[in-house]
Formats: sequence, structure tokens, C-alpha cells
Amino acid sequence: MQKLEYNGWTNYETWNFKLWADNDERTYKKVQKLVKDINLADELRTLAEDEAPELKTSFYSDVINASIKEVNYLEIAKSYLEPYTPAPVGGGE
Repeated sequence: MQKLEYNGWTNYETWNFKLWADNDERTYKKVQKLVKDINLADELRTLAEDEAPELKTSFYSDVINASIKEVNYLEIAKSYLEPYTPAPVGGGE
């Protein structure tokens, strides 16, 4: 399939989604929440990597590093942000 650029985006479909995501208030708010979740997830990943002790190369350091990479930082970020997320008005989204 040939990729065609559209208004600076990969294709029409991508551009159209972005257009609607930015211009529909409910969708825009959801997108902004996702952005916050992802930024916090990245910061948590960086924190875990920065706080990791210096270990000499070994089986144990490989296992520890592999374990750190398996952490679902996005899930953790969402749990931290949940208390600050307002409940939907009107019983639904």
C-alpha cells in the first residue's frame, strides 16, 4: 500500500483523526488525559532506570534489567492520576 501524505500528516485518515480529536471537546479532553498518562509513565520509567544500582555485568544484572523493562509504567501512571480525574457527568462518557 502506498503511503500518501496529507496536510503534513502520514495520510488523510491520520489528519482527519487529529482534526476531530482537536475539535471535539469531549475527545480533546480524553486525548489530553492520555498525554498526561504517557508523560508520567515515561517519567516513572526514567526514575526506575535512574534509581537502579550500578551492577557489574552478570546473569543477575540481566534478570534485574529485564524485570525493570517489564513494568507497565502506563498502568502505574494511571493509578497515580486516577484520584485527580473527575468522574463523568451524566453517568456516562
